[in-house]
Amino acid sequence: MNWLVFQIASGRVFFVAVALLIAAVGLRSSIAPQLRRGATWCLLNGLIGLSVAAAPLPIWAYAVILLSIVAGWGASRFGAKAATATATSALALLGVGLHEARYQIMPVLAAVHDRQIAVIGDSITAGHGESDLTRKWPAILRDRHGVAVEDLSKAGATAASAAKGLEQASITAPVVILEIGGNDFLGGGSVEDFHAGLEALLRAVCKPGRQVVMFELPIPPLYEGFGRVQRDLASRYGVAVIPKRILLSVIEAADATVDSLHLTQQGQDRMAAVVWALLEPAIREAAGQAEPGDGADREGGRVPSTDVGLPSVGR
Repeated sequence: MNWLVFQIASGRVFFVAVALLIAAVGLRSSIAPQLRRGATWCLLNGLIGLSVAAAPLPIWAYAVILLSIVAGWGASRFGAKAATATATSALALLGVGLHEARYQIMPVLAAVHDRQIAVIGDSITAGHGESDLTRKWPAILRDRHGVAVEDLSKAGATAASAAKGLEQASITAPVVILEIGGNDFLGGGSVEDFHAGLEALLRAVCKPGRQVVMFELPIPPLYEGFGRVQRDLASRYGVAVIPKRILLSVIEAADATVDSLHLTQQGQDRMAAVVWALLEPAIREAAGQAEPGDGADREGGRVPSTDVGLPSVGR
């Protein structure tokens, strides 16, 4: 994957854009012509970065950004209060950046007393057909780490079809991992349909005493509505969100996919490593002992090195 595409899709460009807008507001108040020209350059590039970042911010956050730029750019007209106007605009922009930064932090699970999870996913998890003979990451977790897995993933699944599928299935696991939603926007579905489908799914899986974790979608420009729905419903139903840079770091790795989306065996191994990095502290804290798969795959031999943790996120 192209380096610039990764920075955009992972959400990092948004923070660069905010930094440029803060710099633009600050430089605009300078009396030096060179710095004022620099302010224009920062403003233009900051706005370009903001437009391609596809950050699913709430509408009020975009309003704050717009008002901060307008107020900061015209701060000189405030006379004696120009410095205050500039500082206020910069702080408001910084506040929006910090608001978005919350979604860059990996969630932490509470200790669980059962080595059991349920997985609801689409073809990134289930594979892309009968010809796909890779060992999927839920099976890797089961065989390598002794985790009982209820795998409800299905190729082509959408949020709505996953919710409907649960009408015929009963989840008992204390932890549910959702990798769903890509087909909703890639298939040309509407934001309204995605909202209805995802809410139905969350109503079905979010139960007292159960932890639900959802991979955030790496949303391209113009699809911010899907990301906004995901975040809003996650907040409403108490679902932990795995930053979109994490899923992207799996997909963008060399030899991780067959078509820039569906995972090869190396990709499945990396996905298993990412999910295990999330699960392991909670399972070990509860068990107080080493898990069965430490040091060896249950099928025999040593566990292949997959740079366990957050592969490539430092890119």
